[in-house]
Amino acid sequence: MTASATAVAVTAVTATTSPATAESATGRNTAQAGEFAAPPAAAKPKIRYWWPCGEIETATLEAELTTIADRGFGGVELQCMFTLEPKKYGWGSEVQTERLEQAVETGRRLGLRVDLTVGPAWPLLAPGLTPDSRQAAQELAYGRKALAGGEMHDGPVPAAPAPHTGVTAQTLVALQAFRVSGDPAAKPTALEQDSLIDLTAKVSDGAVSWTAPEGGQWLLIAHWQRGTGQAAVTGQFVAVEPAYVVDHFAAAGARAAIAYTEQHVLTPRLRRLLKGNGGNLFEDSLELDASLLWTWDLPARFEKLRGYSLRERLPVLYIDRIHRQYTGVTPDSTPDFEFTDKSGARVREDYFHTLTDLYIREHVEPLKDWAHSLGLQLRAQPYGTTLDTPTVAAALDINETESLGTSFDYTDGPSHWITSGAVHLAGQEVFSMEGAATLNQAYAQTWTQLLKHVNANYAHGVNQVVYHGFSSAKGLGVTDWPGFSPFIFGQGGNGFSESWGPRQPTWDDTDKITGWTTRMQWVLRQGSPQVDLVVYRHSYGNDVRTPDGAAGFTYDFAGPAQLAGTRVRGRRLAPDGPAYRALILDRQPTLPVATARLLLSHARAGLPVVIVGDLPGRTPGAHEAQRQDAELAGLLAKLLGQPAVRRVSDQKGLPAALRELGVRPAVDISRAPGLLTVRRTVHSGALYYLYNPTAEQITAEVVLDGVGVPRGLDAWTGKVTPFGRYRTEDTRTVVPVQLAPGGSTVIGLDGGKAPHVVSVTGGEAVVAAGGGLRLRSTEAGSYTATLANGAVRKVTVPAVPAARQLDDWTLSVDDWYLGADGQRAVRGHLLTLNGLKPWTEIPELQDVSGVGTYRTTVRLDRCDGAYLDLGRVTDTFEVTVNGKLLPPPDQISRRLDLAGHLREGTNTITVRVATTLRNRLRVTDGYFAQAAMPRQQYGLIGPVRITPYREVAVRG
Repeated sequence: MTASATAVAVTAVTATTSPATAESATGRNTAQAGEFAAPPAAAKPKIRYWWPCGEIETATLEAELTTIADRGFGGVELQCMFTLEPKKYGWGSEVQTERLEQAVETGRRLGLRVDLTVGPAWPLLAPGLTPDSRQAAQELAYGRKALAGGEMHDGPVPAAPAPHTGVTAQTLVALQAFRVSGDPAAKPTALEQDSLIDLTAKVSDGAVSWTAPEGGQWLLIAHWQRGTGQAAVTGQFVAVEPAYVVDHFAAAGARAAIAYTEQHVLTPRLRRLLKGNGGNLFEDSLELDASLLWTWDLPARFEKLRGYSLRERLPVLYIDRIHRQYTGVTPDSTPDFEFTDKSGARVREDYFHTLTDLYIREHVEPLKDWAHSLGLQLRAQPYGTTLDTPTVAAALDINETESLGTSFDYTDGPSHWITSGAVHLAGQEVFSMEGAATLNQAYAQTWTQLLKHVNANYAHGVNQVVYHGFSSAKGLGVTDWPGFSPFIFGQGGNGFSESWGPRQPTWDDTDKITGWTTRMQWVLRQGSPQVDLVVYRHSYGNDVRTPDGAAGFTYDFAGPAQLAGTRVRGRRLAPDGPAYRALILDRQPTLPVATARLLLSHARAGLPVVIVGDLPGRTPGAHEAQRQDAELAGLLAKLLGQPAVRRVSDQKGLPAALRELGVRPAVDISRAPGLLTVRRTVHSGALYYLYNPTAEQITAEVVLDGVGVPRGLDAWTGKVTPFGRYRTEDTRTVVPVQLAPGGSTVIGLDGGKAPHVVSVTGGEAVVAAGGGLRLRSTEAGSYTATLANGAVRKVTVPAVPAARQLDDWTLSVDDWYLGADGQRAVRGHLLTLNGLKPWTEIPELQDVSGVGTYRTTVRLDRCDGAYLDLGRVTDTFEVTVNGKLLPPPDQISRRLDLAGHLREGTNTITVRVATTLRNRLRVTDGYFAQAAMPRQQYGLIGPVRITPYREVAVRG
């Protein structure tokens, strides 16, 4: 590219055509283009709405639902978090139910879908249970005593560590003795499995008398079942009666929670309202707390499901803190006990498999049936403990993941997307995300930070966001501005973000955010998903191995349950979507025989398979392990012999292996490294979502599968823009892309044809309002444009006004603060700036939050338009030129096209910027945790630059 060309911006102008020929994002369909501009309500994002349960006043509820709807949200998820008077206002109270009725009725009137939670707070509770109730959550804990050979124990059965407060009943499941190999205090303690002596029948009145056989060291292990005693994460402040977590692995637990809500919450009126609401029944993540998850009759159910007895193998289940709430322990952590034959890992896999089966059958299915009976769908977050999360996800109506961080700059990890394959292969239309709570960012989270996480999840299959969240204005005795917020209460005013709403200066701009979100979600639900690779993954933890060696390929994860029943046609797995082009088996330690047979069948049908590193060494589980391992080895040997299979030593070999197999990504990003993409096929072509997660701007060409006319879909404005420059290479289309760091866009590609430019020596070809081609340039000069028909046209661009930096502004600030009456007050500041700087560098604005309005004038000679680059801005903004408000600007790139808004001579530019509340709350009484945080840099920080351009017609 010439030096002159580098100064020429890449852009596009919206085309307007006659109704007979107008084309949309997905093809030549005006209605679809209109639907992108104004998608149906179902595509709108939701927001979590925190209540102090029935304390919320009717007028407050009406006003808050109205402002939520006005800001473009399509639904609310009601959360009864806690109340100071649970008997009067808690879950199950008459007042709380009246508020639910009002919320659903008001939501229907406002066009808001109202989601209910499965109970108050979380995990799932049943008011009226005690820690000892049979329907309450259960755990298994053990006590131990070491004995030398020949030593006698005569006394109480070894006790487990003290249970949770309130648990009074314990049941002895088994008392066992094992010979120890090595040190009895070692971790893991090595047990000789065939030495087992079951002493359960010898126990009388809680005591046992037994002498260890001569020789060696022995260990008495007593296994005790008891309630976990776990209450809600918010304690006993949510229901009219004390409430405890239910057994998630027995239907009695789910039935207890359902029965309470049926009897105390679901009035006939509320049922009628819910039938027409179209919302969800929501269950939050599995933040369970137990020594070891258990349920009644688990050994018997285990034996029926897995084909062998668990009782003799109980000790190897224990991994210290494996099921404690918010634990960092994983299924691969060191167990407390291990058998000398090393079979413990297999038994634990079968145990986790059984928990998964029981959770689906005894918990998910009853809740889903109940939701359907209410006219709702079950949406849940099936993670947080040792389950096969993707398999659970496939059993839900709507699977939900989460973006959650402990620092402002956290990065979303692949463990959040392990269910993508389950969603796609199950044919679920919606993949939901709770986003994006961040620790210690209360009143400091910016929308640009939040959208980074939204985009990251969109790039991995998510197509619904439930924003976190909206706090009711008053609760728990808090009435002063900025108001009640559940995650900062009692924490000095800081905690998890965020309390959106009228308390925030950015609230007036939130419709820009929801408009963008809605259009993106509409795009990401069109047609069917198309994913390049499926990565085999089978785990009961959060460990993930991504195919980093295959940069540029999109991927899903799938395990045995997801792959079962799939088929191959035309070398594609699940050809009707997600149409995987290859399967990657990357150093998986286990593989079931049934899955190995399936992979062999798929490879014989032509599906490319790449095996990375070592082959799976065994089957999962302990049933008939020796026989199954031998069969697996034979199947893998046959798999390696298939023409469609390649094996590489590490991921560095993936690109070559995939090329050799004729597998290429749907989007070639080799000239735009780091770009993330999503492809959705529609009747008339394809839609491509592109996201730049890097810290640098991407300006490059990308190659898309398919041919036709590419169109840019601007999710900020709803405009559909045909590309003026692109070229076709065989069955692919090459398009130019420019994306700011954190920026995203959508390109629609159909099978049509239109005049276009394939190359220019400078400037950028665009499509004019009348449909003709034009060359746009920010510099005068002569340029050559080559058209798709081979014609070469010389274009001369006349003089262009010089670009300039805008440094001189007036700034008017509405300063938000806590007034003497406890309500928000506003005072003004008026400044003249000779150079832009953050508010923290302006003495009188250092501790100010609110809204700043910047004004400047610029004189321009004749031009056809100009780009306005705002530089740094914190947080949301809008721009007015010569008194006319511009369409919603891209809050990430902060670049605007001023075409049609400028005039020759003097032009007035106004930029209104809204901030977070942190800087003000740092100096507000009672917010000491905010005071401990550094100030945020607010305002229009710049540099601001205006770059005029001229346009000249390109003859066809």
